[in-house]
Amino acid sequence: MHNEKSNQFLVELQPIGRRIQISGNKSLLEAAQLAGVDITSICGGIGICGGCKIQLIHGELSPYTLEEQDTFTEQDIQNGFRLACQAYPQSDVIINIPPESLTTPQRLQLEGHQTEIPVEPTIRTIPLEIPAPSINDLRADFTRLKDALATTVPALEVEYPLLTTASPIFRDADWNIKAILNSNRLISILPSQTPTIVAGIAVDIGTTKVAAYLVNLENGMTLAQGGIMNPQIAFGEDVISRISYVMSHSEAVETNGMRIMQERIVEGLNKLIQTMLDEVHQKNPDHIEIVDAVIVGNTAMHHLFAGFPVHQLGMAPYVPAVSEATLIPAREIGLQIARGGLVFLPPNIAGYVGADHVAMLLATLFQYKNELAYSNKTVVTLDIGTNTEISLLHNRQIYSCSTASGPAFEGAHIQFGMRAAPGAIERVQISKEGKIHYKTIADQPAVGICGSGILDVIAEMYYANILDEKGAILNHHPRVRKPDRYPEFVLVSEDQTGHNQAVVITRRDVNEIQLAKGAIRAGIEILLKEAGIQVQDIDELIVAGAFGTYIDVRNAMRIGMFPNLPLEKVHQVGNAAGTGARYMLLSQFYRDLANKIAKEVHYVELSNHPKFTEEFSKSLFFPKKDLP
Repeated sequence: MHNEKSNQFLVELQPIGRRIQISGNKSLLEAAQLAGVDITSICGGIGICGGCKIQLIHGELSPYTLEEQDTFTEQDIQNGFRLACQAYPQSDVIINIPPESLTTPQRLQLEGHQTEIPVEPTIRTIPLEIPAPSINDLRADFTRLKDALATTVPALEVEYPLLTTASPIFRDADWNIKAILNSNRLISILPSQTPTIVAGIAVDIGTTKVAAYLVNLENGMTLAQGGIMNPQIAFGEDVISRISYVMSHSEAVETNGMRIMQERIVEGLNKLIQTMLDEVHQKNPDHIEIVDAVIVGNTAMHHLFAGFPVHQLGMAPYVPAVSEATLIPAREIGLQIARGGLVFLPPNIAGYVGADHVAMLLATLFQYKNELAYSNKTVVTLDIGTNTEISLLHNRQIYSCSTASGPAFEGAHIQFGMRAAPGAIERVQISKEGKIHYKTIADQPAVGICGSGILDVIAEMYYANILDEKGAILNHHPRVRKPDRYPEFVLVSEDQTGHNQAVVITRRDVNEIQLAKGAIRAGIEILLKEAGIQVQDIDELIVAGAFGTYIDVRNAMRIGMFPNLPLEKVHQVGNAAGTGARYMLLSQFYRDLANKIAKEVHYVELSNHPKFTEEFSKSLFFPKKDLP
């Protein structure tokens, strides 16, 4: 039996983003249940089913039990894996819950608005009939291949992994093969008689979520798509936390922060790729050869995936180690695609405006082999996240900036905040009579509130006169209570929730949203100043990203996060970064265009802009109530 402990410890449950204070005599399984996080526990918590596997990231837990020692290998134990039902906190802890231990998945935004583009990938397939060796022709196998390709590819490049496997393929295929090339580099060799889909993957590595697309490179069709939470989130919810982790774990090889970060994301991608392949194979038995990859992400995610140094991203003046487009052999980082496959990383614009924003601009501002799609318009684009990238197109010039909007819209730093999982409140309305209406994801009993719900409730509280312009909670509403010195608003009472705790909104919660929305609005205002124009000159506002997909745009305007524009000028486009990545997978034109954009963007560094502090201070307050 576990010893009684009266100490209270904070348990942070990642990647859900829930936090709960519990005493040391409660297990991590009990902590998760109290927080409304459903961890698999078939045996009812006695330690024999192994379903409640979690991983300790930070802090101290009770010693391993005999049940855990029987369940885990020595390597598992070294990596911090525990059974949640057997582990008790002995300090504040951060734990990571693997996807297989969660009974219900989180909602991931995969879809983006996509138009048809001509399929002109960098990959080409060349059918070949190669003369078989004979007593009169003793050329080496690869000499035969080079000779067969001599007129088409005069300077063939072949990497070592293909040299180790090609000879059996030549003979099994009776010397009728398909050579798959990227420019003059051999990527893969396939038997001609084997039905094969030549495919590529496009990936958007977000700070919180990862979206991937398996694409047929011959016809441009998306064969499968999938998403996971970024496995790195256990080491920090924002990029600064992860950079700090790498900087503080740079000595010992076994705990090297950069190696761990890179391995985690690559492992996650390999599992996601296999899941998509399995999905396609259930419908189509043809072999799928993944021969190309385009991966986008913000500058920190880009560097952590590629293994580039990140120390300089955490210190002024915050410059990338690499900004140019980069090709990396997939085998060098362990990505499981064709043996000779290359990973294309588009260029970064600046330390906090990365290749994902370049991809988003490709998907929203440009048309295939044309001028700017909005050449006669003034367009603001936003990709809202822990870091929000903002661009302004005006007079065919693009101005860009990045603003630290913080993780509040992902549920972090909000008392009952959580990510978009079942039981998260995602929509809120307060009627004129003061009645509260809300909707949860999957219509489950409320256990917390996700980003779109947080934005809704703040806007509704302000328009219901529960908040003043400065964000203070007013005391006159019947749902406002004072459990201590500070008032809080009861959104859902104890008897209506899934964990018997009231879901409340505190002054600190309001302040977190004010900081986030103030930073975003200040970024927009600074770009307008740089272009010498006013809000009324904006022809279109494009909102991208997972959070941007689900928010109520009108409520974003009511709290002043977005400028007050006619709703018909605002378009929510989903995962535009993922769409841009697919375009680059299918078209060399878009890869070239990405390079052009990155070089020509006028980047504005907000941290030293003379007007930013003033604009940020003004944007913290809620605007006058001139919206319905």
